[in-house]
Amino acid sequence: MNENACIMKLIDYCLGNPMPFGNQKGKEVFPQLKAIIDSAPAQKVFEISFEGIKFTDSSFARESILLLAKMYRGQKGIYLSHFDSTYVDMLDNWDYAAEKVGQPILVKMGSDIRLLGNQLSSSNQEVFDFVMKMKSITTSKVATHLNLSVPNVSTKLKKLVDEGYILRVEEVAESGGIEFIYKSIC
Repeated sequence: MNENACIMKLIDYCLGNPMPFGNQKGKEVFPQLKAIIDSAPAQKVFEISFEGIKFTDSSFARESILLLAKMYRGQKGIYLSHFDSTYVDMLDNWDYAAEKVGQPILVKMGSDIRLLGNQLSSSNQEVFDFVMKMKSITTSKVATHLNLSVPNVSTKLKKLVDEGYILRVEEVAESGGIEFIYKSIC
């Protein structure tokens, strides 16, 4: 996205514990992160850094961040960063939790970005991938590039927003009307 993300280091909300786990710890972290998001109403994107985090389980993932991302989906985007790809079990825990909650989450691991949670259909994946590549784009440009009808693309983009994969913002079009711009979360 062409906007700076508000960065929150997860370890700061876990009292320095590099291995937060369980429902209870997740429920303790949730309101702290929510307070930061609520204190920045104009901010659209939030990065949660895993710097210093060694392990979390799926219960913590669900209660701390995934339910928060689900609460704000369509309005604000949350993604994870500094996620060590060698911690395969932790990555699996987050993927499992994202799938169970029904909330996709993007994970930035170095220069790679991975989508965790439910898999998209091939046609929606194509639209999602193009938005991720372009970072910010209109419906008509997606339709032109993918050789699809504008109504078809519009429906796909709306679904991606409603399900928490991308963001949509309103901007004033050159014609003076309102134009929706679709943006990647990270």
